[in-house]
Amino acid sequence: MAQAGEVLLEDLEPPPGGRALVIGHHRLDVLCGLIRQGCTQAAELCSHDRGGAGAESAQIVVLIDPASLEEAASLLATAWRALDHGGRILVRDPSGRRYQLEGLLRAQGFIAISARETPRGTIILGRRPFPLAHG
Repeated sequence: MAQAGEVLLEDLEPPPGGRALVIGHHRLDVLCGLIRQGCTQAAELCSHDRGGAGAESAQIVVLIDPASLEEAASLLATAWRALDHGGRILVRDPSGRRYQLEGLLRAQGFIAISARETPRGTIILGRRPFPLAHG
């Protein structure tokens, strides 16, 4: 039987040995799920610790249950800084703010945004784009 954190990560397919950052509330299940799936370089960041993520240090960021749209906007900015170009983000929202969160992702610059409903809330996925080549 799959653990809650592993079910949440089904859409991300974390790379073995990959670098991941889990931000927000209820992080432990997701962090353990990443490690069980072979993503051994997984770290966590409390939702109130906004400055701890280094620039382009993660291939995956998982944002769990933001308490408000303001908190989500701040944490998405942290996620953007932490993600490699081409990196993926997953946001879980149990409060029904799907369209507002999708708008925040777009405003931050994320692309390829999709969503699905689960028993524990909406899962929203996005990707940090690669920079445009100048030539």
